[in-house]
Amino acid sequence: MSRLTYSFALALWVAAASTLLASAPSSAQTDKSLAVQNIGIIDVQRILQQSLAYKSIRPQMTTLKKDFEQKFRTAEEELRSTNKDLQRERTILSPDAFAQRQRDFRKRVDTVQRDMQAVNRLLDRALSISVGKIQLAAKDITATLAKEMKIDLILSNSGITFAAPRLDLTDLVLDRLNKRLPSVKVVLPPPPKTSDDRKK
Repeated sequence: MSRLTYSFALALWVAAASTLLASAPSSAQTDKSLAVQNIGIIDVQRILQQSLAYKSIRPQMTTLKKDFEQKFRTAEEELRSTNKDLQRERTILSPDAFAQRQRDFRKRVDTVQRDMQAVNRLLDRALSISVGKIQLAAKDITATLAKEMKIDLILSNSGITFAAPRLDLTDLVLDRLNKRLPSVKVVLPPPPKTSDDRKK
């Protein structure tokens, strides 16, 4: 089965109590009431990867992947056996009969390949949904921290060259995230309807 990759583009959540830009009045002086005064920084990738919830997802995905791999391993063994039988029967079957057996075999191969691709998409979707739950919880926690600490703007550290350590809220967000969401149950979404299903 195609290798399921566990590297995903990590969405950057930026939660701000209020993101206000200074206006430029005729006096050419910045209105301090509109200026961003308090800023926080978070390491989004570390929050996600070190969270208990994310760590709970990985073994579940591994188990699901192994279960499907076993099923497809059985299907592949059946295909190899069928192919061997087909080659042995080549000399005893009529050309038309052999051609029909070949067509049937190719259809079976195509079906197994489509099923494998569909399973990979389901696993990817299940992982994406599970990670999305962690991201939503972290975003909410970040917004709550911003209100509590009267922070005007919270940024991801990915595009920042330097920030004073006192601005880093990563550990605070991670601690609250682990308490609120210690684990996430991975659930496979329903498979998409095939053309045959839609005809019924």
